[in-house]
Amino acid sequence: MANEETSSINKQQLMGKLLTYRDNFNSGLSHGQEFAKLFGTLTTTTDLKELFDSAKALFDFKIDSDFVRFPHQFEPSDNYLIFMTRLLELHHVATNLNLNISDQAPVEELFHSWKGTEQTFRFVANNGIANYTEQASNRTLFSMNLGSKTMEFNTDAINQLYFTDDETIDHQVVDNQIQLFSEFGRLLQKVYDFKVDFNMFDVKNSKIYYLDSLGLPTQVLDELFVSSHQNKKVFLNVEDMNGGYLELPSETVFSIVETDEKNHQWAMKVADPKESVSLFNILNDNDFMRTWYMNNVKSLKLKSVM
Repeated sequence: MANEETSSINKQQLMGKLLTYRDNFNSGLSHGQEFAKLFGTLTTTTDLKELFDSAKALFDFKIDSDFVRFPHQFEPSDNYLIFMTRLLELHHVATNLNLNISDQAPVEELFHSWKGTEQTFRFVANNGIANYTEQASNRTLFSMNLGSKTMEFNTDAINQLYFTDDETIDHQVVDNQIQLFSEFGRLLQKVYDFKVDFNMFDVKNSKIYYLDSLGLPTQVLDELFVSSHQNKKVFLNVEDMNGGYLELPSETVFSIVETDEKNHQWAMKVADPKESVSLFNILNDNDFMRTWYMNNVKSLKLKSVM
């Protein structure tokens, strides 16, 4: 009798374990179906809120479980790449970016390529932040976080990638890239109420480009004065404060001034009637300004505002 009771208990215990396995498998499969639903929404929806919510959910989504593993899957940050591509598409933004997929199993990767160049870009996850990175240089152009709704362009990467590293890069390609990445930031602001630091790409006349370092060596202004004269421009003094300004084509005015004399805080400003010209445009489109900036890039590095 005792043996029969023990056998019955063992069978119940075994059945309990088997049912637990079943439940865990079902849970893992259901989790995979949840992922597939979110991924389907991300890739097909035309609803902007659904697009945002699915990308946000997928970034932190862990599809594998202890009982069910999926051998083929994208990097979590690749969902940001799909989100960026689709947001631009849904707003009919013309772009030279192509979305591509690698064939490296088990973790497949998505990447952007830029037509007419060898450049490729990917989002790389780091502590909950997705960094949009140019692959050859491994430099981050901008970082974004769907959770905190923030986007920030990277001063060091901009300087290195577009100014100091490669003087042979086509200026038109550079302008097109910056225009596209900036438009993406403006869409994030408009559609999702993001806080965006455009850095030197900001076109608002009210934008003040504060320098990261306090104080400004006198030779920086001296060089600009001489270079301006050599290019038939006049670097004029600003009344009642240290610094000066340049009048450029299309009624555009560039100035560099000491905004806080006590703390020696310097800043640059750009003003134009249409509010369509950024500091980057000034530096990239005028060779003598570009050379001046490259020669003094450490002193002229911009301060992050986020």
